[in-house]
Amino acid sequence: MKLIQMPFSHNCIKVRAALALKKLDHEIQNISPVDRAPVVAASGQGLVPVLVDGSRTIADSTAILLYLDETYPDPPLVPSDPRDRAECVLLEDWADHAFMALSRRIAYWNVTSTPGALGRMFFPHDHGWARRFKERIAIRRVRDRFRISASGYAVDRIAGRDHLLDGAPTIADLALASMSAPLVADRALREDPAVSALLAWGARFLPPDVPALYASV
Repeated sequence: MKLIQMPFSHNCIKVRAALALKKLDHEIQNISPVDRAPVVAASGQGLVPVLVDGSRTIADSTAILLYLDETYPDPPLVPSDPRDRAECVLLEDWADHAFMALSRRIAYWNVTSTPGALGRMFFPHDHGWARRFKERIAIRRVRDRFRISASGYAVDRIAGRDHLLDGAPTIADLALASMSAPLVADRALREDPAVSALLAWGARFLPPDVPALYASV
């Protein structure tokens, strides 16, 4: 089993969290945002994550999570009860679409405002003037793509619940934890009590390197 990913991608982190919870042996193939040839060769499209499991190749983080839960059901990450399953999938979709836009803008505003940070993420094998030149171009493209500004943020509180649904963790928890993790990149924001509580809640579901990955930028 192989996961083709970018280490800092929210959606890739979501899949890594599921693989960890299910204790599935796998290898990681990291690709650069500026060279997507490996993922195109594996899946016929350029987005990550992509999971290669024997003869199966699955793209899209939600599709991967549902595949993993069907193929490797222990422990289950989607409830078996139809009503709970529907709510779980709805919450997972909400976290992916509503929360990701906010956290992605926060993360990329911070990384594009910190000299050298984007270069380390996007061009780890370049150094000196070559990295700085590529970074200047990448910053303009990233800010244009995500329409980043320094305007205010909005964060919802988990309200003291261990999980979004009663019982064990589900793909909804993994999605919300993964999509909110980049909030740690903003020092002032992560000191807000509501954000701090959200980050602490989500950290339980994520690989241990994730908070440091975003805090370092």
